[in-house]
Amino acid sequence: MKKTILTLLLFSAFFTIASAQKITGSFAPLANEARVKMNIEFAEADIMGMSEAQFTDYEEDWLEDKDQILALFYENANNAMNGALVVGNYPQGTDYELDLIVRTVSAHGDYDCDLFLYKILADGSDEFVGKAEGIFAKGGKIGTKLNLMKDGAKHTGKAIGKFLLEEKKSKKAGRNR
Repeated sequence: MKKTILTLLLFSAFFTIASAQKITGSFAPLANEARVKMNIEFAEADIMGMSEAQFTDYEEDWLEDKDQILALFYENANNAMNGALVVGNYPQGTDYELDLIVRTVSAHGDYDCDLFLYKILADGSDEFVGKAEGIFAKGGKIGTKLNLMKDGAKHTGKAIGKFLLEEKKSKKAGRNR
């Protein structure tokens, strides 16, 4: 009985982590893409009750560790997609661009984010294609605030990768969710 309950809890956690609360537009164009640029933005975030500027003043290592946190988002998203799609901070050469807007980071490093997809037009401007609101992932349990944020970045990257992989698979197979 305990094994059954544990299995059900893990199964439901997978779907909670890998899904968005609300999807607007479509991520279908990514079905035929090999790579896409992903920007990660903390400027609008509420980080443990502070703006990014306030958090920078509060946490002296934020600017040093932020690069590591960004790398964890990319690395874990790519690991979850296992080569089906690669996200990175490409300076050019992708037809689409993802903007990950971090909305909140809790004291435990839990992230709540929104993911936007834009088509890059020939003139350099962009056109809205899709949005996934409410991508949520847990942070950590033990460590400094920055360590908890790194754990959360790993989990959020994995959630984003699973979400994009599912969207890519369902669109490629002609299914709509």
